[in-house]
Amino acid sequence: MINKDTTIIKHLLNNKTKELNILNISKALKMDYKTAYSIIKRLKKKKVIAIEQFGNSNRLKLINKVHPLIFEAEYERREELLKNKNIKVLLDYFKNSLKLKCYVLLLFGSYAKKTQNKTSDIDLMFICSDGIEEQFEKEVIAIANILPLPLHCLVFSDKQFIEMLNTKKSNVGHEALKNNVILYGIETYYEMI
Repeated sequence: MINKDTTIIKHLLNNKTKELNILNISKALKMDYKTAYSIIKRLKKKKVIAIEQFGNSNRLKLINKVHPLIFEAEYERREELLKNKNIKVLLDYFKNSLKLKCYVLLLFGSYAKKTQNKTSDIDLMFICSDGIEEQFEKEVIAIANILPLPLHCLVFSDKQFIEMLNTKKSNVGHEALKNNVILYGIETYYEMI
């Protein structure tokens, strides 16, 4: 049985840009309102979500922090995505071929939104430690060129990624933050943001 706590967290992760409250979450997940309410109160107590008063309803926001329930929800999202054989092959290939093992790999864009079509490229963002991004990018591009998939790979240091997030101007970092699936480095990602 799938844990209902992680089901709600997954829904919040999949809908980061939407205004969500208990009622529309319970409807979207076909869950009894009372059940959704008690789970959300429990998640608030665990400091996984924040409940903000908004008119007559409560707006829910996921708190981006290191927590086992968030890891579990992210893991389930990744496993759902890995049913796509192309994504599974590319992840396995990068994991086995890259020398560096401490990095974050985000899938973003149409594949993360599940709106891809036959001509969509696969948008990948690699985030590595400061100072090694140039060498790491060369390695990533060399591997990407071997794979017969339409890949669009971006490589940033963790400092560059944080700077993008702190900029008010819209950029690829904001896009990746709003809509991503973490393919590799879940814990590192949450420690960074």
